[in-house]
Amino acid sequence: MMESSLYIHIPFCISKCAYCDFFSKPYEAVPDSYIDALCNEIDFRISENNIKKLKTIYIGGGTPSLLTENQLKKIFSKIKSSVELAFDVEITIEVNPDDVTETLLRALFDCGVTRISCGIQSMNDSVLKKACRRADVQTNKNAMEIISQNWKGEVSYDLISGLPGESEESLIAGLNELCLYKPDHISLYSLTIEENTPFGKQLAAGNLDYDFDYADKLWLAGRDFLEAHGYKWYEVSNFCLPGKECRHNLVYWNHGNYIGCGSGACGTVYKPDGSGFRWTNNSDIDEYIKVQNGQPPQSSENIELETSQFEFFMMGLRKTIGISEKEYKEIFACGLPEKFLLLFNAWKEKGLCTLTQDGRYAMSREGMLFLNRFLEDLF
Repeated sequence: MMESSLYIHIPFCISKCAYCDFFSKPYEAVPDSYIDALCNEIDFRISENNIKKLKTIYIGGGTPSLLTENQLKKIFSKIKSSVELAFDVEITIEVNPDDVTETLLRALFDCGVTRISCGIQSMNDSVLKKACRRADVQTNKNAMEIISQNWKGEVSYDLISGLPGESEESLIAGLNELCLYKPDHISLYSLTIEENTPFGKQLAAGNLDYDFDYADKLWLAGRDFLEAHGYKWYEVSNFCLPGKECRHNLVYWNHGNYIGCGSGACGTVYKPDGSGFRWTNNSDIDEYIKVQNGQPPQSSENIELETSQFEFFMMGLRKTIGISEKEYKEIFACGLPEKFLLLFNAWKEKGLCTLTQDGRYAMSREGMLFLNRFLEDLF
């Protein structure tokens, strides 16, 4: 494999949000020993997979904005000494509003970061408090102002629709405030209440009054608002100004190769026939740190051809432009399966799927809301 993308996981947070199901541990600071182990894994994964060039890099978490300037420099120095970066490489890092300072932004820019993704989540103080967010509304505003005045790269903001206590009025007001800063990209996620999160436990115990239908209504209102303000809906939860899609996430949605480094990180590489191999690093940070050379503790699976084909549809149909037979042939060396075509045509008759003039198979505007049902029917 010559070209790939890289995901780096920083699994440390000062505190855990009530909705978060991502792997992270409570730490006040990122240990230097973790950075040493991370740099060694970057070396190992690039060599093991014969990677010659990276086209995108994404640093997520957790809270990557807890990294010190020296830790950032060490990570990027290791990457740049280990592999070539594409001339137009996209490098994204997630930041929390309460960590945003001019000093941090300067350090990120000096390291080559081209894009920051800032988790605003809501512009309603009572909602933020219920969600156990560190930042309040004023902190969110301060972060957006600092970014607006000092950041030279691209900007993405995250909001979560349907957080407990959010109203349609407060959601739209929050989106309106974000749009005043003209970010390149906005992710509007619909809240999913996972079983092992604080919200999930509250719901199971009967201590959380939650209206799922109203939450769906909120997301639709947010989608319509963003589109009316010039943001293209290009994936289930993502909107952007023209040409400002997140190229790293498109790697996932387009069935591309990516290596994952860090405790809890996942990576997937595909073989010439379309089958693949996937690993997930152990979520024991202490065990991860102990491995100073070679492969960290991991679980792995061979992705059989049928599974890989299902994932092609599962990820590709998340995009509003859908998928094409040409893309499918390039990966699997055969045409689209008959069972897909039959189901697609049946849904097309109901107005839930659409075949574009340039031959792309996509969910319709209404059909996108029933994507999971389509995939269940397909497989």
